[in-house]
Amino acid sequence: MRAQFQENLQIQETYHLKGEEAHHLISVARVEIDENILLLNGKGLWVKTKVSFVTKRELTLTKLESDLASAKIIMDLALGIPKKEALEYSLKQAVEIGFRRIFLIRSRYSQTKIPEPERLKSLLISALEQSNSPFMPELIPLTWDEISYEDYEECLMLDSQTLPIKVGPQKKSSKRLLVVGPEGGFSPEEIDYLHQRPRMRVVRLPTPILRTPTAVGVGAGLILGSLLD
Repeated sequence: MRAQFQENLQIQETYHLKGEEAHHLISVARVEIDENILLLNGKGLWVKTKVSFVTKRELTLTKLESDLASAKIIMDLALGIPKKEALEYSLKQAVEIGFRRIFLIRSRYSQTKIPEPERLKSLLISALEQSNSPFMPELIPLTWDEISYEDYEECLMLDSQTLPIKVGPQKKSSKRLLVVGPEGGFSPEEIDYLHQRPRMRVVRLPTPILRTPTAVGVGAGLILGSLLD
């Protein structure tokens, strides 16, 4: 189903879209009468609508049903900022997977500065609309030592450089943190620091070195798999 991000979305019987917010649906997607459109605010509210009126510049939608989604899992991502293309792909992956917050870390081997906020917001909106996700993750620039690791039941660190560290079984309803580095990996100082964080589990996969976006997807799969066992 086509989706449209509406930051100030409220539940009402009809919606009138004009200007830029209607342009893509009318001129690019070429929506038709009675086609369903999903409106999302990125905070859990979704409204399923159908197209009831279309002109060259204006779109009218009629509400069919609505609900407030609840987060079934709580996962955060601590991401050592990779190069631009890898960063953008990682952020899109994170939206589709359902991460709640993304901590953008200026790691020792990060080669890219944090892009402009508007560019990042545009990426998140695009991924949210493509995946029909009801939630938009919050982007938070931090350093490794500003993360409250003790708030999580488990912190999972993907590290191809060192031996794994195991922790005991975790609750299925627990909060999880995934830690992924940039293309250059973690520095020795970062490894020493992160390995000593509470509830940290280090995983070294039997694979070649993963690109950052791939590591995000694989790490999320390990967390989700453990929650479904």
